[in-house]
Amino acid sequence: MKKLVLFLAIQLFLIVPSIAQSLFFGEVKDESGTPIPFANVYLKEQLEGGSTDLEGKFRFSVDKVNSTALMISALGFKEKEILLVEGKYQFIITLIAKSTELDEVQIVAQKQKSLEEVAALKMTGMDVVLNASANGDLYQALQTMPGTSKVGDQTGLFVRGGDASETQTIIDGTVATHPFLGDTPNMPSRGKFDPFMFKGTSFSTGGYSAEYGQSLSSILLLETEGIPEKTSSSANLHFAGVGATHTQVWDEKTALMGGLTYNNLVPYFSVTPQNTDWLKMPEALNANAAFRHKTKGGMYKMYSQFGHGKVGLNVFNAEDPKSPLPFYRTGNDLYINNSYKGSLIGNWGIHAGLSINSRQADVEVGPFQYVENTSSVIGKTTFSNSLGKKIDFIIGTEYRNDRDYIQNNWLEDHLTSVYSEFTYSILPKVTLRVGARGEYSSLLKKTNLAPRSSLLFELGEFNQLTLGYGSFYQKGKPELLARNNNVDFQKSNHYLMNFKREIFGRTFRAEVYYKTYDQLLKFDNEKITNNGHGFARGIDLFWRDETSIGFLDYWVTYSFVDSKRDYLHFPELSTPTFVSKHNVNIIANFKIPSLRLQPGLTYSYASGRTFENPNSEIFLADRTKDYHNLDVAVNYNTTILGNFAVVFASFSNVLGFDQVYGYDYSVDGSVRAERLPSSKQSVFLGLFVTIE
Repeated sequence: MKKLVLFLAIQLFLIVPSIAQSLFFGEVKDESGTPIPFANVYLKEQLEGGSTDLEGKFRFSVDKVNSTALMISALGFKEKEILLVEGKYQFIITLIAKSTELDEVQIVAQKQKSLEEVAALKMTGMDVVLNASANGDLYQALQTMPGTSKVGDQTGLFVRGGDASETQTIIDGTVATHPFLGDTPNMPSRGKFDPFMFKGTSFSTGGYSAEYGQSLSSILLLETEGIPEKTSSSANLHFAGVGATHTQVWDEKTALMGGLTYNNLVPYFSVTPQNTDWLKMPEALNANAAFRHKTKGGMYKMYSQFGHGKVGLNVFNAEDPKSPLPFYRTGNDLYINNSYKGSLIGNWGIHAGLSINSRQADVEVGPFQYVENTSSVIGKTTFSNSLGKKIDFIIGTEYRNDRDYIQNNWLEDHLTSVYSEFTYSILPKVTLRVGARGEYSSLLKKTNLAPRSSLLFELGEFNQLTLGYGSFYQKGKPELLARNNNVDFQKSNHYLMNFKREIFGRTFRAEVYYKTYDQLLKFDNEKITNNGHGFARGIDLFWRDETSIGFLDYWVTYSFVDSKRDYLHFPELSTPTFVSKHNVNIIANFKIPSLRLQPGLTYSYASGRTFENPNSEIFLADRTKDYHNLDVAVNYNTTILGNFAVVFASFSNVLGFDQVYGYDYSVDGSVRAERLPSSKQSVFLGLFVTIE
């Protein structure tokens, strides 16, 4: 293992010869000539950049200029873009302050979008790829944010005491029902979307807008990129596969994008010993296409993705622990998203979307065979307008058709929703949002009405305090509704208080919350009822500093959650297996311009989770050992044949912590098997090239 790491490190530095650098330097001032410290100065569409010092000066160098513009931004000032002229890289820049009146109008306008823009957790594509634990996966990166629990043997985001089904992914306004690759027993699946698809990522862990429904815990709001600036291609090669994309741009109004990726994990898994007994190492082929077109009053976006994958492994056999069960899955996945966002007559705005989600798979578990077949068609239209300068409102409707093939029968539901929300600027620094969402399910033959409200206080220029309340409803899982659909919606109520301070590239965020669960599905003498209930309470802390140390961008998160529920087969109120009471994450990204390196590390800690021990008299009283993990990654920025390139390498669990996610027991309780990560340690090496 040590020899392999040394070999990869040597290759990392020998792969490309050195290149002459271009130096960017200058000053950033306000209109009166006063220096602006901690302003962000960076090349558009490139990794390189820097920030101004206390005298408003900046200085950084790059190997090759692959950008058309220099971007400058600072808190309280309008962002500025300067077109680049080859060879002229010295600047004296003046930023214009945002006026108080303009600030108020902008704040009100953003509220109709959602107060999530103020209180939610934000993440960029660069944050994802520089996170040493993520390996380029958006959802793995989000597991280092406050409010989430580390659950290494299941797929999904587990937020504030909720299970994975309680978090929805929403792309350009409509739900993506299957954001992950196909499920594999006792191990998490990667997200299927490229993080650089999105220009905006907002992770709301509670109290979100009435525009969104069918989620008891949280929503992940993703907004795709618009028209790229220029035609380009890219290629990547790594231990897990190869891929290529091409983008064609016409007249800055129309763009067509396409990509193809082939993944085969045989090389990746062959590098380190495996805890998993693979029968067919994961293999997948994915194709995607996207279209963008600017109209006179808005923009139309289309994104589509098709994936085909295979996997096989031996899983624990509770009936006969000495004879594992072979598991095979071969599946297809289709996702299509269409959206239009623009203006109508009379100051009306419109945001309409239509998405199609489909997944089919053939599954074998020992002697048993079954088919996974599920699809959703979702249509949504939201209208927005203003009543003077102080009131904004939205009104909209959503239709969702869900079909699931379960036990040789189709389960179908038509869910119709209407919603409305008003945002009122009570005072220049106080904003109230009130709304409601109503839903009707043809399968349940039930309706619900969910009120939502939040109150935002701007405490000076840099601080915000948000209070929130809301009711949230969600249908039960299809496999339960197939047994009995004569039940009601499940329900949760959120109460929260959020404080956020942003100043000079430093962010502090604290949120306390209390959440109740009612009408959860529960087995009463094997009959499914709505008699389940529960609660979750806790605090989330987030600190990020991008500017205090010039070569370091780091953040620290801490989450405490106390959560119990009585649902499904639980005999009493207990902490579920997917909840860890304490979670800590430390992410640090370094910049070494002289070596063209961006090293990073991620440390994660999670307190032990409960597991069911059939030999214990108390239900879910046992806990796993605490989880520790340290991952290290490095990006090397260079050029290959004049094209911008990044060589990247990551090393997981470098300190060799023993990690146990849970246990499986034999039927009689005499045999116990650990649930372990697929490998104790791993090494990942890859190359990404952008071709103009």
